Amino acid sequence: MSEELKNFIEQAKKDGHLRKQLEGCSVDSWGASHTPIDVDPKKVVEVALAAGYAIGIGDVVAAQCQQLEQFWRFEMENSFVARRSLARLQVTISGSRKTINYYGYQR
Repeated sequence: MSEELKNFIEQAKKDGHLRKQLEGCSVDSWGASHTPIDVDPKKVVEVALAAGYAIGIGDVVAAQCQQLEQFWRFEMENSFVARRSLARLQVTISGSRKTINYYGYQR
């Protein structure tokens, strides 16, 4: 997230007038680990510009894309860890000494 957008969101969380203008834009949900996808980026930019912040629609979209990429990576890493753990459990329960196949179901 750009510093300017980050500063604007922090200000909007504290300022009741900005918060009211951004109603429906999930201001409280914006943060280091979340940029709402269902906001109206044009509305965010319009309110930010009127408040003296120099941001554009690209800043909002870039923040959303950055958070989605982090979320995607986190979920993919979790799925691999879960699959390896499941395979280890299957081998432990079966008593098998063969090599663990992390990507296929073992019976």
